[in-house]
Amino acid sequence: MTLTLISIGLADERDLSQRALEEAKSCDALYAELYTTVLDTDADRLAAAIGRPVKPLPRRAFEESSDALLREAEAAEVGVLIGGDALSATTHVSLLLEARKRGTPVRVVHGSSALTAVAETGLSLYKLGRTVTLPLPGKGTPDTVLRTLGENREHGLHTLVLLDLDTEAREHLTIDRAIETLLDAERPGTFGADTLTVGVARLGWANPDIKAGRPGDLREHDFDGPPQALIVPGRLHFLEAEALKVIGGCPTEILEDWVPRGEVERLIVKYGESCRRAVEKLEYAELPSEVSREVVKTLIEHAVRYLEDAEHYAEERRATALASVSYAEGILDALRLLGLVEFEW
Repeated sequence: MTLTLISIGLADERDLSQRALEEAKSCDALYAELYTTVLDTDADRLAAAIGRPVKPLPRRAFEESSDALLREAEAAEVGVLIGGDALSATTHVSLLLEARKRGTPVRVVHGSSALTAVAETGLSLYKLGRTVTLPLPGKGTPDTVLRTLGENREHGLHTLVLLDLDTEAREHLTIDRAIETLLDAERPGTFGADTLTVGVARLGWANPDIKAGRPGDLREHDFDGPPQALIVPGRLHFLEAEALKVIGGCPTEILEDWVPRGEVERLIVKYGESCRRAVEKLEYAELPSEVSREVVKTLIEHAVRYLEDAEHYAEERRATALASVSYAEGILDALRLLGLVEFEW
């Protein structure tokens, strides 16, 4: 027999595709997993739309009784209705793999998902980096989120931050609380008060909400209910910037000032600025007779050329900028340590 994973979609039973309805009606037994995401429906409304009984599967029953579900699928046509797209969560992928290992045929009916609905912001899906979930307080730290923000930004990619929820406890992480958590972590180069951020709520529902701006702007905005998520943009195409202004109400000056910098770029700027200050403020020390002022000047000019190379490469976003600025810093520091020039970093 067969196990069929049927995607419900983003909002309610009206998101079920024609194929999803046909597959559901052909099943001997239908179950609904409604804890992975927040939906504006329930098992009774799904049953009414399909014309077949639907039994809800709480999280514990689904995770602990998956063996029973798979045994049933060995003898009957079993369908599992799943919010969003059926394979967005690793739990469902694990179920698919276990069924295949047992030799049970599996069909998947795909549907709409938050992973694609975020394109409603105007940001390109092709520029999304690794997606990550920010856990509810007490369930984990923001370390993975912040690390992912930094890694994606190194490549100019957007980061989708899903916000954790517990449907059984009726608890969900809100955008304002998520922003507070990320700001409190104080990780330079990842998320700060000036970070361009996009908040989204209930995409695919009748009342979706999209707001773009600085974190403080989003915290003052009333996003109402779940599901909610954050997007931290990377480098923007001009059409993406225009979309954030038109769709997300982002002030023009924020978009003009947005220069996403990863850790490498942050270090390039940091070391480059310190080298520039050193060159501008250094003074020649009293030189030993065997070392001429011209020799020291030549070395300083070498450092300046490396610094200029670093600035050029930084404009092209090439990692060699960090190597160039390191050479400049090394020459200047060597001159200082030898007592040939005087300055402070």
